[in-house]
Amino acid sequence: MRFSLSTLLLAVVPKVFGDKHYFFSGFFTGNMIVAIDERKRNVYVATTGQIQSYAIKSNRSLTSTSNITLSSSCQNANYIATTNASPYTVFGVAYSTGCAAQALAVDSTGALTAATANLTYNSTSGVHGLDISPDAAFVYSADDMGNAVWAHSYDRETKTAQTLQYLAAPEGANPRHLAVHPNGAWVYAIYEEANSLAVYKRDNKTGLLTDEKTTYSLLPAGFTNTSSYWADEVKFSLPTSNSTNTTTSSLTNFITSAQPKYLITGTRSRSTNATGYVSAFALDASTGAITSQLFLLPTTASGGSANAVSPALFREEYLAITDSGANFVEVWKIEREGVGASAVARLGFESGPANVVWMD
Repeated sequence: MRFSLSTLLLAVVPKVFGDKHYFFSGFFTGNMIVAIDERKRNVYVATTGQIQSYAIKSNRSLTSTSNITLSSSCQNANYIATTNASPYTVFGVAYSTGCAAQALAVDSTGALTAATANLTYNSTSGVHGLDISPDAAFVYSADDMGNAVWAHSYDRETKTAQTLQYLAAPEGANPRHLAVHPNGAWVYAIYEEANSLAVYKRDNKTGLLTDEKTTYSLLPAGFTNTSSYWADEVKFSLPTSNSTNTTTSSLTNFITSAQPKYLITGTRSRSTNATGYVSAFALDASTGAITSQLFLLPTTASGGSANAVSPALFREEYLAITDSGANFVEVWKIEREGVGASAVARLGFESGPANVVWMD
């Protein structure tokens, strides 16, 4: 089933610039989560029973190019991660018990062609988030149902995957999403049930992780009703020197270019009667390690079912936040030196936006 206009091309106008910046949004109506490739030529959509690819035209419209059909027992396509260098493999996973993630090959245009390998987990696993190492040789998975983090290797030449590591998370953690630092030294994971951010050290040669046993709360100090919240998303800000060179296929250039200044997280409320939270962490410019938690602020309107954060391409201090409960996307700006943040633009919808990916 194609989504036609259920994923829309949208324009946001930050007041500081007065110019337009574009993103695509997925929606919970129709269960559509979106991703975009490194070259900004294709949008990939995870929807019920399929992972789909769409070519981005010069006028920013979308044209259907292909789809990968999922097995009957793994229909809830939920997350997509894309590599940063040729051959631009796409990884997708369905959020259901015992479902494998799949490596999906693309042709020269970026259209999906076939599933080439499975990344397998335990029969009790339910993976909700994926991310890829900077050299595209390793894939990391947040196992929400199985309360664990996994590491797999992936050989782009032979198109084969192997399980490298299973790391049980602390009781009551439930990893939901994670992010690999562009320098490869760290993996930061969201613990959904614990409402915290966890730190994993990564070996750039072996791809193996070490749990640093360090966590940061994503709720204000003294909260007693933590069960009313569930942490959601973690993303790195995008330095302008990286984001402006979106057509490069050089992995070396990607790894050695400017490193992100911020790590940004979103926490949802389980009720639309309460706000969610957004937080930002300062990162060491040379090591990528967290140096401090800069702020933890309530989002506007409802907590919603998303509260997903998406750092902007055009300036590192800007990000989008979706509010699926109140049906809007806001653009936020991090204040100078990271002392706080606030909303600077809003775009409303008729149905709940799930996540956004920036076009420019």
